[in-house]
Amino acid sequence: MADLVEALVRCLLATLYFFIALGNFLNIAINPEAYLLFFKLGGLKATLYLVANGSAALILLALIIRLDPRRWAPLSLAYFAFHLANSIIISTEIFKAPAFSTISLIGLILSLIPVIRGLARR
Repeated sequence: MADLVEALVRCLLATLYFFIALGNFLNIAINPEAYLLFFKLGGLKATLYLVANGSAALILLALIIRLDPRRWAPLSLAYFAFHLANSIIISTEIFKAPAFSTISLIGLILSLIPVIRGLARR
């Protein structure tokens, strides 16, 4: 059962990271604009941010496939926590009401599962 949960978490996170990276690279091709915390980025700055974000997603995808959860879970937590906070800040700045990214929340919850399981084993 534990192996099934770990495999499911890995598969779901890998899928999330794949589509996040794909979305970032498609955004570069279509319209290189991005929001980062309180700033709207355009042109080269947005392209650099989107490349860095997409590359980070691909690196985390590779880590999830190859390494033990103790190695990638903290990085995955940090990645999704940053994007969750970023989405709340952006929505508050633009729409004057806090909202969150569902994808980031799902990724954060999935990334917490190996951490909780690891703590329960101690």
